[in-house]
Amino acid sequence: MMNEPQTAAGAWKEGVFHFPIRVYYEDTDVGGMVYHARYVSFFERVRTESIRDTAADVNYLFDLSEEEGGPLTYVVSNINIRYHRQAKVGDVLMGHSKVTRVRAAAIEVKQWITRDDELVTEADVMVAIIGKDGRPRRWPNSAKKCWQDWMQAAMDAEEN
Repeated sequence: MMNEPQTAAGAWKEGVFHFPIRVYYEDTDVGGMVYHARYVSFFERVRTESIRDTAADVNYLFDLSEEEGGPLTYVVSNINIRYHRQAKVGDVLMGHSKVTRVRAAAIEVKQWITRDDELVTEADVMVAIIGKDGRPRRWPNSAKKCWQDWMQAAMDAEEN
C-alpha cells in the first residue's frame, strides 16, 4: 500500500504530487513578474508538502536517534531549471513533483509549475540525505520505501 500523506492543500495523484501556489507581491520583481529565484522556493515548498507526515518528512529524519542513523537532513546537490513563461502577481500556479530515481543516499525529482495547464517552469533536482557531519548517509528503510512507492506509482501511471 502506498504511503500517501494528508496535506492541507496538496494531493498525490498517480505518483505526482500537486500543490497550488499563489503568487504574492513579495515573489515578484519591480515589473510584477515572479523573480526567477523564487521558483526555487516554490519547488522546495512542493517537495516539502509532498512528504509531510511520512517517514521521508524532514522532521522525522532530523529526529532520528544516532542509533537509528540520525539525525539526517536534506541538501539539494543539483538543480537545473528551465523557464518557459512568466508568472505574475496574483496568479495561481500548480506545482508538480514526481520521483524519477531513488539512489542509496539521494533522490532525483522532476518538478514543474503550470498556470492553466501551460508549462511555466520545470526543474530536475537531486536531493541528497546527509548526517550531522555533512557526509552522505543511506536512506533509512522507511524513507526509502516512501520514495520507491511514489516513483513506482508514477511509472505505473505512465504505462497506463
